[in-house]
Amino acid sequence: MAESLEKAEENRRDFVSNVSHELKTPMTTIAGYAQGLLDGTIPMSEAKKYLSIIADETLRLSRLVRRMLDISRMREAGPPKGSFELNETVTRALLSFESKINEKKLEVKLQLPEEELKVKGDTDSVSQVIYNIIDNGVKFAESGSPFTVRVWKQGQKAYVSVTDRGETIPENELPHIFGRFHKSDRSRSLDRDGVGLGLYIVKTIIDSMGEDIWVRSQNGETEFVFSLTTV
Repeated sequence: MAESLEKAEENRRDFVSNVSHELKTPMTTIAGYAQGLLDGTIPMSEAKKYLSIIADETLRLSRLVRRMLDISRMREAGPPKGSFELNETVTRALLSFESKINEKKLEVKLQLPEEELKVKGDTDSVSQVIYNIIDNGVKFAESGSPFTVRVWKQGQKAYVSVTDRGETIPENELPHIFGRFHKSDRSRSLDRDGVGLGLYIVKTIIDSMGEDIWVRSQNGETEFVFSLTTV
């Protein structure tokens, strides 16, 4: 009981510390531009431009807080229970990106086993893992490039792989790619709206299930793979 309370308190302190750190930049931006509009430092002719920035930063704050709350809940909830059909879950997640995929004219290849594949875990949690990894891949894939989502079974394990073609993630970044608030060089240059939590959430869920996830990135091809236990 005491150990559980101590862990909960540690999670709370960790949560507050990280949120406080990440809130500083957007809050400083919002406060600075709002004050500039109020005191006339920013001319009214430029008001629309700076109000747009304030609106964008407010939305980013909302996303940040929502994702941090998700992480906090996942860390306290323990291993997810239940089982579900993996092929259907992967297909549904991929279909949710149809608009973004069409915008970038990606050549999508979905490879699924012919037979039904039931795995252990909570379908909502694993759906979020798949969604976040596909979102990351679509975001950084080159327009018109191949984009592959693959599912297969090996022994008592099922595996999901998402492969995109774009910029190579530097080798020295790979060990930190799942870190909280970590954003690789390619994400810093291309992802202005992200908060660096998508892959951390993925790792948190996979760790809570006792499963594995890894990434490789060579010659412009990046692949994320994670495991699940079959029923």
